[in-house]
Amino acid sequence: MALTSLPAIVWLSLTLACALWTASAAEKAPKKEKSGGNDKKKAPMEDIFSQPQVFRLKIEVSKEGMTKLRKQNWGFRDMQSQKERPVVQATVYEGDKIYTNVALHLKGAAGSFRPVDDQPAFTLNFDKFAKGQSFHGRDKISLNNSVQDPSYLSEKLCRELFIEAGVPAPRAGHAKVNFNGRDLGMYVLVEGWGKDFLRQHYKNVSGNLYDGGFVREINDEPPLDVNSGDNPKDYSALQRVIDAAMVPDRTNRYARLEKVLDMNRFITSVAMDAMLCHWDGYAMNRNNYRVFHDVEQDKMIFMPHGLDQTFGSGGHRGNPNDSIMPPMNGLVARAVIQTPEGRRQYMQRMSQLMTNIFQVEALTNRVRTIAAAIRPAFAENGEGMAKSFDYETRQLCSRIEQRCRSLRQQLASPAELLTFDAAGVAKLKGWKSKGDFGKPVFEEVKEASGKKLMRIDLNASGVGSWRASMALESGKYRLEGRVKTQGVVPDPGDTRAGAGLRLSTRRLTQKILADTDWTNLAFDFEITEGMGNFEAMCELRAGKGTAWFDVDSIRLIRKWP
Repeated sequence: MALTSLPAIVWLSLTLACALWTASAAEKAPKKEKSGGNDKKKAPMEDIFSQPQVFRLKIEVSKEGMTKLRKQNWGFRDMQSQKERPVVQATVYEGDKIYTNVALHLKGAAGSFRPVDDQPAFTLNFDKFAKGQSFHGRDKISLNNSVQDPSYLSEKLCRELFIEAGVPAPRAGHAKVNFNGRDLGMYVLVEGWGKDFLRQHYKNVSGNLYDGGFVREINDEPPLDVNSGDNPKDYSALQRVIDAAMVPDRTNRYARLEKVLDMNRFITSVAMDAMLCHWDGYAMNRNNYRVFHDVEQDKMIFMPHGLDQTFGSGGHRGNPNDSIMPPMNGLVARAVIQTPEGRRQYMQRMSQLMTNIFQVEALTNRVRTIAAAIRPAFAENGEGMAKSFDYETRQLCSRIEQRCRSLRQQLASPAELLTFDAAGVAKLKGWKSKGDFGKPVFEEVKEASGKKLMRIDLNASGVGSWRASMALESGKYRLEGRVKTQGVVPDPGDTRAGAGLRLSTRRLTQKILADTDWTNLAFDFEITEGMGNFEAMCELRAGKGTAWFDVDSIRLIRKWP
């Protein structure tokens, strides 16, 4: 019988039944979560990071999934392909808990990426394919292979320090990972970026969260990816920061930036990067960062990521004695620190952080506390593994101690940005002698005419110099001055011998030998890496001889900008 031929009373009954069922279903169905200030609060997250612990995770991926993951590699040739990471379904076991339909992809970039059959790093999204599923209240976590931090401790410690300093950062813990039957050992477990993370720090999370990607600036093209936000195509808030950073007049620039940037947190973040020797962060390398638009105050907030190479663990790219005023390659970091008020706030913040956070005993005690909690998990793979972890723990503590000593020394006598007059000329002060090789003899001389001279004597093979520290910004410069020599004889075969002026990181380009009356010498150089500390040198390198340098004639000329 056709439905249209049903009696009216039957139609009425069916209509009422459908209405009742729809109302009941709507009442039981979970309400769609809204973003922003009116978000429905989710169940409180479990506190899994305050106390050190090791999660035990077993991950299984099908053969088909493995085939997809094996196609992924990492390379500089096609950066766009790095965004197209294959996502596969995985099953994750944590004790008696089973998480099904977990979205998994490989993570990492130039230094940390490893293929799936090696020791890969993972991102796990528990909610992507199974709405409402979470890992202890979190939609997303990362499992970092820590190949650039053999101590497995820097991520957790440094993220805690950023948070203590007032800069939001995803927290970190530890997990032992078994992947498709392979024991991959210890991993660093990190909270994922997104609204789950943002809700811990902000009431309204509707603003865009921009992903800095791999060594990308905020004004690069194509524009930065958006991790979360209600209007992902709206880049206006980020553009306001870019425009403010480009203002030529430095006083106006700081005022403009202050209107669009959470300046207090930004300066703190830049100072923390420098103090932690985090060379691979935004300030120094335009890497490992996110930018969030806090719509409540309508300002942008920079947040750190990838803190595995800190306290000088980055080899040639980081050192516990690094300058407290390193080259600032990040557009916004450079724009702020180049301003007088920005530099003042930066140095003041460093002093505050040194007093409140960088207490060596507290830092090393925290490292040892975390290490003691996770060491048994290393010992499960043999005592040799545990002893290696002990060694790396000691090394990290040693670097922390060395860094804190260096910070105290540098903050006690900070280098001021060199001031140039209207003609672009600056005088150098604070000359100190340094014997680089052999036994050079140094003397400061004042002639009857009042002329001040710096002298270097070599009775045998040696290298000596008078040095002056100076903080400089990017630009082209000329170091010039008057030099005189007597009896300067080079060592046989030494093509670099002579007296002259240079930077400590560059070689002489003009030099004099033998007996030479007062001669004007110049050394041209360019700084391209942003602001940094440099040393001007008055140098004598010879088998024997004497050199004089006219102090009042030595000056630095800014040629550009």
